[in-house]
Amino acid sequence: MPARPRIPDPRKGDLEKFAFDLRALGMGKAGVGWIAAQPDTEVSRPALYAALSGTRLPYAETVSTLLRWWAGDPDDERADVRSRDPIWGWIQRLPADHEARTQAKEWRDRYQRLVRAETQRRWARNRTWKPTPPVQIDIPREQHTLIAQLNNMLERTGLEQDMWLLFGSDTLRIERYLSGKVIPSNAWCVRMVQICEGFSLETDTDYEIDRLCTAAELARLARVRERRIARETSRAATHPPEPRNARGKADW
Repeated sequence: MPARPRIPDPRKGDLEKFAFDLRALGMGKAGVGWIAAQPDTEVSRPALYAALSGTRLPYAETVSTLLRWWAGDPDDERADVRSRDPIWGWIQRLPADHEARTQAKEWRDRYQRLVRAETQRRWARNRTWKPTPPVQIDIPREQHTLIAQLNNMLERTGLEQDMWLLFGSDTLRIERYLSGKVIPSNAWCVRMVQICEGFSLETDTDYEIDRLCTAAELARLARVRERRIARETSRAATHPPEPRNARGKADW
């Protein structure tokens, strides 16, 4: 736990009230550190604590991770139930008449309402703001490696030309991954391997998941690196250093 955790003030708006109520929900239940240490947790410990501070809107994956242990009941989840939702799918795995399922749905709906409200608030606040044009970068070498691994996995299924048979309505998402426009999250790396394993006899599931998640992480780091280099290059071109005299002082 942080040395000085920030306690949200529920009087300061819906975001802080949500964080305050979420903290209250977790009182006496599994600790954040314990949740972060679970093998199926894909959210970092700092991110989980940040979601409880009320300083900014947390990602859905972060809220879902906390709610699974605090509002849901992982011990009662049915392993034979499959869901196409990589974030909230655990709710569908709870028995239909389980009290935790109803509570989890209520919290999920509350979070989604908060997201919509925060999005509208930010739009109203920033409607006169003109964002800085994003820097343009080429697809880095590490992302090409990730795309090659995805293509190889799809080729082993024999359905690389008919991906819709594998992914259905999510085919457009997979095509964006293959085009280099988007890097898949770890949850979607796992999901893609699980789908493909049913069509490929050569798939070692654990190995493929680890390999694909590692490639995705390296690709994300590479894009951060390339964007930083592009920004520094652009800044240097638009703001050249001031000319200096022999004493090292700027000529004004």
